[in-house]
Amino acid sequence: MKPSEWMEAKPKLIEKYRKENIMTCEGRSLNPECMRNWALNFHHLDRRSSGRAENTYKGTRLLCPHCHWRADQAPGHKEFNELLKKLR
Repeated sequence: MKPSEWMEAKPKLIEKYRKENIMTCEGRSLNPECMRNWALNFHHLDRRSSGRAENTYKGTRLLCPHCHWRADQAPGHKEFNELLKKLR
């Protein structure tokens, strides 16, 4: 995925999340250390570098920094990411 594709998709995703009334971290039910609504950012369920990442509501989750780290780099990140996929 090119950075320009992501920058083009991001405003549309922000609007979709607002319409769906998602304003807090989507990982909060899975992570007791969740920061709830602090510094939220988008997490692609498939890594952007894989070429399979989708810049869509279905392909992303809104996460706090701690949940994003758990989904991306922490031990057990693959399992955490799979749980995130099942939330919606």
